Amino acid sequence: MTAPAGGRAALTAVRRSARRAFYRSRILRGLVAAARRPRLGRELPDLAHLTVFREAADGAVQRDEALLLHSLVRVVRPRTIVEIGFLHGHSALNFLSALDAEGRLYSFDIDPACEDRGRELFGHDPRFVFRTRSQDELTSEDIDGRPADFVFLDASHDLSLNQATFQRLLPLMSPDAILAVHDTGSVPRALVPSQHWWLSSSEGWLGDEREVLPGERDFVNWLLGEHPEFSQIHFHSRRTIRCGITLLQRSAPLPRPNGRPARAGAAPGRAAEPAGSHPRESGYDRHP
Repeated sequence: MTAPAGGRAALTAVRRSARRAFYRSRILRGLVAAARRPRLGRELPDLAHLTVFREAADGAVQRDEALLLHSLVRVVRPRTIVEIGFLHGHSALNFLSALDAEGRLYSFDIDPACEDRGRELFGHDPRFVFRTRSQDELTSEDIDGRPADFVFLDASHDLSLNQATFQRLLPLMSPDAILAVHDTGSVPRALVPSQHWWLSSSEGWLGDEREVLPGERDFVNWLLGEHPEFSQIHFHSRRTIRCGITLLQRSAPLPRPNGRPARAGAAPGRAAEPAGSHPRESGYDRHP
């Protein structure tokens, strides 16, 4: 039995008003999210920890950068993450909040105090493994023979040490592993706080922008020349203070069935689609 036409129209109007309110009101979206969270559980990202991150370019991962890294892990779902540089454990918490239950985070630092801090903060989590180790001494045994799917480099900031580290990482990384290098950005002079020591030094300036850490920029430039098989994308900004992250991954064509190319035009004997129209969707082309 169908609803009367007037009832359907009223229901449509109510739904339209609710949808408009949802898109316009952050408060309403928060209330809806709180109501739906118990049902969705792990399907929703756990972002409460981002409040401990800051947006200042003081060397630590910034809040928006942490959100980017968290999202990458949620999208790619790596089984093994290698973190080089533990410090206070903020990035480790960020990765663990995004990592699957069967995943593993291996964190490395040369500071012995980091081991105690890691045990205190994450000793309850079987996914977390800390090792006191120099970044240029990593071995397959350090990550229990697991291929590294995601590597975060944020430690020495020294070109030669990073180069040696990369040579160690190469055989440990899975074929499609992602390498994220922190502190590769630059900051426009106009955004540097007036009391910051950068403004009293001529070192590190590229015209009207100041490098965050020259060693990291030298490193990704060296990779571009020595390992062109790795594509690079730089997450930098000239509109806000940004430490900067460079992502690297081996370049390779996406595999196709029997290596066949995508259809470039109409098949022989088939009329071409009219200009401005969309190709007819086949069952093969549909999303799952």
